[in-house]
Amino acid sequence: MPEELQTGEVRNVRRETKYHLVTFFASIVLTFLAFYPVAYGVNPRFTIPFIVVLGAAQAAFQLYIWMHLRDKEHHFPTIFFYMAILIAFITILAFLFMIWW
Repeated sequence: MPEELQTGEVRNVRRETKYHLVTFFASIVLTFLAFYPVAYGVNPRFTIPFIVVLGAAQAAFQLYIWMHLRDKEHHFPTIFFYMAILIAFITILAFLFMIWW
């Protein structure tokens, strides 16, 4: 029985390492993709939203993998994180409405 646990633990460590490496390389690729339009003077109307989308994707990768939001045991941090996003979204919407109306 202990051998099975050790084998399962080894598989878990390998899987975690694989997730971290894939996320690390994805972050590097996203960073280079964000750098390209800035370095070559692409139209700012494209560049700014493009960088924001890439930044959101990179933040999602990092939160999901490195902050362990995908783990089943982390219910409270996940709930608090999504509530913070909801509150931030509502706050931004409120400020936008206050500015425009």
